[in-house]
Amino acid sequence: MTSVAVVDDHPIVRDGILATLADAGDFHVAGTAGTAEGAIALAERERPDVLLLDLELPGGSGLEAIATIKRVSPGTRIVIFSAYAGEERVGAALAAGADSYVIKGTASEELLETVRAVAAGGTRMDATISAQAFEALRAPRHARITDREREILGLLAGGLSNKAIAARLGIAERTVKFHVGEIFARLGAGNRAQAVAIAQQRGLL
Repeated sequence: MTSVAVVDDHPIVRDGILATLADAGDFHVAGTAGTAEGAIALAERERPDVLLLDLELPGGSGLEAIATIKRVSPGTRIVIFSAYAGEERVGAALAAGADSYVIKGTASEELLETVRAVAAGGTRMDATISAQAFEALRAPRHARITDREREILGLLAGGLSNKAIAARLGIAERTVKFHVGEIFARLGAGNRAQAVAIAQQRGLL
């Protein structure tokens, strides 16, 4: 059976997904969580085949948790299950390491088929999401800098340390480190000074 973990901060949504998985008969529920930190702990503890992850979570976004989940449980495939499907959000999730993206409100059978496809090593998204993701990922990598990364870039330009940025934004220092690494990769920078200089040249600040 395919083991599936469900992360959403709304109990009614979690219960609905659990009922759908139970009715299907070919899934084992590895556990549930309602926060980004809970998602990371659940993934590390249970190592599920697939993790259904909401992006809007208390204590840190699901987007910020993706890289950590992939690190603590490399075999876990991540399906984003979100109410929002903007091009930037979809592209950022896939760029961060998510394996698929499903909109809340999709038919139960569509959700199940997506989980099955992702568990088998593939992906499955509806036509609208696929088109948005393609356009987002086709753009130059620096053009996919998220709003949070742009915010951190501004604080880097102001000379703030990772610890100071974390305090300013109310997020964990390790989350800041992740974002800084992503910024370096997207801009092709080797250090903070280069990242700020490149960002200024490209009009990102």
